[in-house]
Order: sequence, then structure tokens, then C-alpha cells
Amino acid sequence: MSEKLSEEEIETYREVGKLTSEVREEACEMIEPGEKLLTVAERVEEAIREKGAKPAFPCNISINEKAAHYSPPEEDETEFEKDDLVKLDIGAHIDGYIADTATTVHVGEEDEVEPEKSEETEKKEEPDKRREMVQAINLVLERAIDTVEPGINVGDIGKVIEDTAKEQGYNPVSNLTGHTLKPWSLHGGVSIPNVEKDTDEELEEGDVVALEPFITDGEGEVEEMPEVYIFRVMKEGGVSGRMAQQTLRKIKSNYGNLPFAERWLTRDLSRIRLQVTLRDLLSSNVLRPYYVLKEVEDGLVAQAEHTMIVTEDGCEVTTR
Repeated sequence: MSEKLSEEEIETYREVGKLTSEVREEACEMIEPGEKLLTVAERVEEAIREKGAKPAFPCNISINEKAAHYSPPEEDETEFEKDDLVKLDIGAHIDGYIADTATTVHVGEEDEVEPEKSEETEKKEEPDKRREMVQAINLVLERAIDTVEPGINVGDIGKVIEDTAKEQGYNPVSNLTGHTLKPWSLHGGVSIPNVEKDTDEELEEGDVVALEPFITDGEGEVEEMPEVYIFRVMKEGGVSGRMAQQTLRKIKSNYGNLPFAERWLTRDLSRIRLQVTLRDLLSSNVLRPYYVLKEVEDGLVAQAEHTMIVTEDGCEVTTR
């Protein structure tokens, strides 16, 4: 089937893709008014482990204008509210082979009864738009998937994403991208733009790709917020202090070069010690922080993502 992947590797990608899809669907059922973000995130991560895999990164739950990288910290009491637009982004791996998938949920959508149009029901326009954004982002992703085949220029995939988003009345988020995947690496070297781009990069048979378009009713760009709850080891050594060295060894042993959550470390360190240790590791440039990202105009953001293997005549989506 593939020139680059063995049949065993393909089967592993299929296995981890299937279980990640199952966890995603189970988690969507949990997203309802009054449920805590932390409860859902921890249930997602535990469900991945129960199914025989490990989280490839902390469960991301980003709401409304927040686009990515919000993983609820320990003791986070935030609850979902009706009409929230929730981006649920999860990843799992088996022996380093990764599945990465995301979806957008409109909170409370199934409980709503479509009202008859009248002046009194015009106030429903905002919830209606949020439902439409969910439909639009799913269409964007499906059209992008339809383009995937050996030899496709990734800039052409970006054009389809951009054109479809604008056709639906939204802007693509230009400074977020999809990416290829490699064992133990979430970003395998090729970025897939969400807008038309002049590039020489082409997909090849055997590539494993995560397409993840984002759309917004805002400007179409995200910026970093001060908050950071997700980190990744960037390099070995270069840190002084026994506690920081011990923590770094533990991080490398448990997560390798994959992203991890600050709350995952609270089982071994007190909050104060953890904050001091993370500060030391960050100042030594040993860790990369993933700051929470939000739309620059506070526009609503929707996201959808699937992982796929590029095949001889198209692609096989592993996370449906």
C-alpha cells in the first residue's frame, strides 16, 4: 500500500486512529452546560490510556475566541456554558505512532428547537451562526481531504481551505497550519497552510498528514495570550539545579519530545516547587511553551482535524 510505511506501521496508525476517534466521540457527549472542562480533559486522557494508547499531547479545550492550546490546569473550575463554541483537540499514540483529531461542538445545540422566524426570534441569530460555523468547518475539512493524493502541492490544499471558508462566509486562520506526522513527532517537517501559498512542498505516498483548518468570523489571525499550560522539551541538558535536572529527566522519561501538561507534573511536585522548576527550565530554553492562542479581533473560531495516510490514489483517513 505504501512505499514508506510497513504493513505493521500502517496497522498501528489505523489502530490508534480508531481509538482516538472513539474517544473524541465519547468526549463530545460530555460537553454540555455545567460540565467542567477539567473533567472532560482528564476523562479524555484516561480513556486513551484505558484503550491501550497514551496521550500524544494534553487534551485541548479552547472556547469561542480561543483557538488552541488551552488545556485546563489543575483546580480549573471553568464550566461549559450554553452556546459556547468548543474546539476539542485530542491526540494519542501507540509506540510513538500518532493520531491527531479535532472537532468543534456547539454546546446545547441538540436541545434547541428551531423557532419560527419573527422579529422576536431574531435574537437566535447568534446561536444559529455558531451552528452554521460547525457545519462550515466540517465542509472545509472534507473538501481539503478530497484533494489529498501523491504529488499535491500543499499550497493547493491551502487554496481549497481558503476558498471554501470564504464561500461559507468566514475567514481561514492564516497563521495556523496542518502538518505531517512522524513517529514521536507531532510536526514531521511539512506544514499544510490554511490559505493559498506559493510553496514547493508536495505530499508523497506514505506521508502521514494531519489536516486542521480553522475558520473565524474575525480577522483571520491568532495571537498569543499570557497563559501557558502546555510545554515540550526542546533540547537536552543546559539546566542547573538538582530539582530542575530531576524533573527534566522525569519529563523525558515519561513524554519524550511530545507535549505535556503542567498538571501532569503535580502528582510529583508541589505547586510552588513546580512553578520554580518550570521557570528554571524555561529560562534555560530547555522547554518550549505553547501559549494559549486567540483570534486577534476576538472573533469566534471553529476547527476540525483528521489524520490520514497518503495512498497511491488518494488517502486513508484513520480518525473518522
